[in-house]
Amino acid sequence: MLENRLQGLQNYLKHRITNAASEGRNSRVARIIANARGLRTFIALRTRVLFFLGKLNPSIA
Repeated sequence: MLENRLQGLQNYLKHRITNAASEGRNSRVARIIANARGLRTFIALRTRVLFFLGKLNPSIA
């Protein structure tokens, strides 16, 4: 198994970064989508995702 993953392990040891942040964000988006069943438009879903990820200013939306 280690031989199959050797390149990835070497990259981690060299750069000390992982994709955990993007996986966490994807998990949050998937949870928002699951809870948003029944929204009528993509714009409503997009607004909800942006709001919960903190990328939407409610005072201008």
